[in-house]
Amino acid sequence: MSLWSTGRSEIFVSVIIPAHNEERYLGACLEALRRQRYPRSRFEVIVVDNASTDATPKIARQFGALVVIEPRMSIGRARQRGAKAAQGEIFASTDADTIVPPDWLERIALSFQRDHELGAVFGPFRYGDGTALEKVFLWYLYLGLMMALHALGRSCFSGNNYAVRREAFWKAGGCKVSLPAGEDVDLSWRLSNVTKVAFDRGLIVHTSARRRGEGYGRILWRTVRSGLRVILMQRPPYPLPVIR
Repeated sequence: MSLWSTGRSEIFVSVIIPAHNEERYLGACLEALRRQRYPRSRFEVIVVDNASTDATPKIARQFGALVVIEPRMSIGRARQRGAKAAQGEIFASTDADTIVPPDWLERIALSFQRDHELGAVFGPFRYGDGTALEKVFLWYLYLGLMMALHALGRSCFSGNNYAVRREAFWKAGGCKVSLPAGEDVDLSWRLSNVTKVAFDRGLIVHTSARRRGEGYGRILWRTVRSGLRVILMQRPPYPLPVIR
């Protein structure tokens, strides 16, 4: 059953997906967006081809996505390029290796429809592959960090699962293109200073476990350091390193 009630004014949403050599994952990501229960006429899908050398742009066009080019390889530049091309009132961000549920856009749109002061909303992510232990460990680690930081008034979201009003995005300064990684963490921190940000624990997406390539010890150590950095120093958490 759709969450979206008959007669409700539908917000136009731009889904922005940065992609560098994502032919392995992109098709499944776009198929999930094709299955959204939100009216298809009320959202667009933008894939930012970020210096790909494989079939990424071809796959995106096969699914009917708008492909825009960002030749300088940087995920921050890619997200910023997508935002500049977007037509929507809401920018919804996900990643090429992420699968969103059928009610993802409905849930996002309802959040903004119900609260006109809301500038951004984000949710957690689960891992769709890897071992059962890896899925549990990473789920509770990142969920706990997100909940703790949000409770402290310093929201911290992942680029694979957030949405922001157009005006709030630009008011916060957009994505910082000078950062080699962690543009999502940086943006969430700046948005917390200029607008209302909501954490929706039920807004869950599934992503690949390639983050585990960083190593569990490093993931845990970075998470602990980030928490202490926010609580004791009132500074943004450390950004996630690039994992391709």
